[in-house]
Formats: sequence, C-alpha cells, structure tokens
Amino acid sequence: MVFHKILAACVAAAAFGSPALADTWPSKPITLVVPFSAGGPTDFIARLVAEPLARELGQQVIVQNKPGASGNVGYQSVLNGPADGYTLMHNTVAMQAINPLMYPSAKMHPLQDYVPIGTTGAMPNLLVVNPERTPVKTLAELVERGRGMKNGLSYATFGPGSSPHVYGASLQKLAGFQAVGVAYKGSANAVTDVIGGQVDFLFDSMSTSLGQVQSGRLKALAITSAQRSPMLPDVPTLKEAGYPSLDLKFWFSLQAPAGTPPETVQKLREAVARVVASDAYRKAMQERGAEAFQVAPAELDGFFKRETAQWTEAAQTIGLKSEQ
Repeated sequence: MVFHKILAACVAAAAFGSPALADTWPSKPITLVVPFSAGGPTDFIARLVAEPLARELGQQVIVQNKPGASGNVGYQSVLNGPADGYTLMHNTVAMQAINPLMYPSAKMHPLQDYVPIGTTGAMPNLLVVNPERTPVKTLAELVERGRGMKNGLSYATFGPGSSPHVYGASLQKLAGFQAVGVAYKGSANAVTDVIGGQVDFLFDSMSTSLGQVQSGRLKALAITSAQRSPMLPDVPTLKEAGYPSLDLKFWFSLQAPAGTPPETVQKLREAVARVVASDAYRKAMQERGAEAFQVAPAELDGFFKRETAQWTEAAQTIGLKSEQ
C-alpha cells in the first residue's frame, strides 16, 4: 500500500512538475533593461514595446535604464542575473557586433551569452548636411567635394563604433575620400554643430534629425533604410545613391540570458512577434521615424549570426580599434 502511494506521488510529480511550472510563467512583472539613458531610440522603442507586451503576457512590463560603458553595464547586469525570463535586455546591433571588438577585456560573446527573443525595430540614419555651409544637393556632389578637399570635410560621430562613425567611415572608404571625424556625446550636440556649420555632415538617427530636415535647417542626402521613408519620400536610399554595399540596417532586439527555459523563450518570441506585427505598434514607430522591423521567430538565430558577422566585418574594414 505504501509503495503504491509513493508511486502515485512520483507519477503526479512527473506529470505536474516541470510543465506546470512552465505553464505558470509569467507569474510576476517582467523587466526590460535598456543599457542606455532615457530618451534615445533604444529607450523609446523599449517603452513602445512594454505596454502591448504586458497585455500579451498578462503581467506588468517595467522598463529600467542602466546606462554606462557604451551599454556594457546593462549587458552585464542582465547576464549576471537569473535566466528565468523575468529580466530581458533591449539590445542594439552595435552592442551585438561592435562592442566585443572595442572592449575585448569585457569578454562579451553575445551569440553565446544571450538568446534572441525578437527584433523590435530598426532606426534609419539620415545623411544630413547644412545646405548653406555645405551647398550640395546629392550624395554624389558631397563625395566629389570630399575628393577635392583632402581632409577638408569633417563629419560628426558619437564616438568610435557608433552608427554615425561606422556609416561615415564606411562611406569614405567606399567613395575614396577622407574627412576628419569629430566625436560628440550624442545627437543633440552633433546636430547643433552641423546646423551651425562647425561640421560638414552627419549620419544621424532619423528620429532626432527628421524635424530639422522638414524645417529646412538640414538637408538629407540619403537614408540608410532599404526603402525610402514615407516621412521623407524624396530622399533616396544609399543603394539608389550608388552605394548598395553600404546596406547596414541598425536594428534593435530583445534578448534573454542563455539558459532561459525553452518554453519561456518560445512564449516570449510569440508575444513579441504579435506586438511588432500589430498596426498600432507600426504606426507608433513610424511616427517616431523608426521602422517596426520584424524577423520571424524561426529565423532569429540565423539572422543574428549573419547580421553580427556583417557589422563586425564593417567595423574591421574601417579599422576600428579597441578602446582597452
């Protein structure tokens, strides 16, 4: 009799143990860690995701900013926590592919450290100039001007490895001209100096330069997206402007620490996919100058490997050096 009771208890545990625990996830709020300060694209996209994701999962989703060391502080904080699906990181492709090159002592291995949950969007960059200070109407004219002025042009970056740096340096290498890089702490100061004529050109996030282009204070020569933006239909893509090989999409993603239960990862992937595919989310992103870029859950692993390799190669091609 005792044996039968023990056997029945074991069967019950096997039947209701692991699957039952998996079925209860999520049973508490989920935190999305943004490894940058509030206000930038990585932050506002995470906040656009949080509310509809909370509805999908039936739990509160909290956005928490942990800036520092080009995103490495937030990266490490999530990695050091439990792999239980309750703390996720909102990542950028630059952190994914470029930070490991720039900070080798941090021993970052994103493809091994994290599991992709879903892409949340992409942020096109606009190549902008001051139409009075740099009186060119096309990218071809800017290149011609650069070739005729050895180290005469300057371009703004947000520091080594930032998207303005990678795009700007890659353009110079492909087009055969040189410009002096000027590093800024962020978009606001860089845009101000382009408008003021202190710097000739900048690849800036569309979300922060769109208004200046629409007002005429800046002129957009090209956009880094695959298609023209409905917000700026007259601005050609880099491919249309003659530089198809400079096809680098700056995307964002949610990731979970490696070791997160597969059932939890699958639930998260499906929920994020529904959020990003929704009309409301796409409209909200477009209003901010961003794209609700989505990769199917089944294709995420391959996409991350390909894109990481492409951006790493671009950084190596421009001679990006370690900061440590």
